[in-house]
Amino acid sequence: MKKIFMMFVTMSFASVIYSCAVPEDRYNTQKGAVLGAGLGALAGQALGHNTRSTLLGTGLGMLIGTITGNAIDQSHQAGREAAATSKRVVYYDNRGAALEAIPGRYDQHRGCRTITKRVWESGRLVRETVEEICEGNRYTQEY
Repeated sequence: MKKIFMMFVTMSFASVIYSCAVPEDRYNTQKGAVLGAGLGALAGQALGHNTRSTLLGTGLGMLIGTITGNAIDQSHQAGREAAATSKRVVYYDNRGAALEAIPGRYDQHRGCRTITKRVWESGRLVRETVEEICEGNRYTQEY
């Protein structure tokens, strides 16, 4: 009974923190950390059946969720920056990978700009997506 109560408290705490990061495409680092911590805690408890495993799962899940959420935030930031400045934006990491955001046409009537995002790893194009970034409350629409 004590374990069920602790899992309930942990998940309730995680959902409260997660709900604070409301905007659709922002605060993914925080969302990833909370979601990763919650899932890691559940996995740790399910696998180890003790507090140590639960805490280890929480920490590892939080780390992985934070890294993933941060990558998503950087992608969104590159797109918003390219749309705002009408200039090509490139973010590099220390492993030789790069994220490139290239602004396209601007639709004055809707207040939206098309952005092409390219992910490069070791000089090779890995992925290319086209998004639409709009002014106001609507942030992105992926194609």
